[in-house]
Amino acid sequence: MSKAKKDYLKQIENMDLYIQQLISEVEELRSLSQSVSSVQYGEQHIKSGSQKNEAPFVNYLFKINELEIKINQEIDKFVDLKTVIISAIDELDDLEERILLRAKYISRKSWDDIFEQLNRSRSATYRVHASALEHFKIPTKVEMKRD
Repeated sequence: MSKAKKDYLKQIENMDLYIQQLISEVEELRSLSQSVSSVQYGEQHIKSGSQKNEAPFVNYLFKINELEIKINQEIDKFVDLKTVIISAIDELDDLEERILLRAKYISRKSWDDIFEQLNRSRSATYRVHASALEHFKIPTKVEMKRD
């Protein structure tokens, strides 16, 4: 069960990475759209009778727009998920467990930073983490929609 809880908590990191990848794709498309050559009216193009006279960068602009819409949708999902997870973490009775889960899964701090923040040894911190995961409850769909 602990693995399922870790996976649930890691959704924030995974969604954030996915959004960052989408943003990188937009930046790459923007770069490509600015380096595309002008419309070519070669003999083959004229013979085919094609009426498509759009500059090649127009396609990139449409793709950029679609990706930006998707990014905004993913950001909305990310914010909703993060809010639900923070609320679930805040349900824990033990303050140290809440601090640890927030540091690890919300702030995405390294274990070394968490050891220092909690002023505990590595093994003691891992015990707090195991206890926090044991006490953590994955919200049900009904609980998520109540908020």
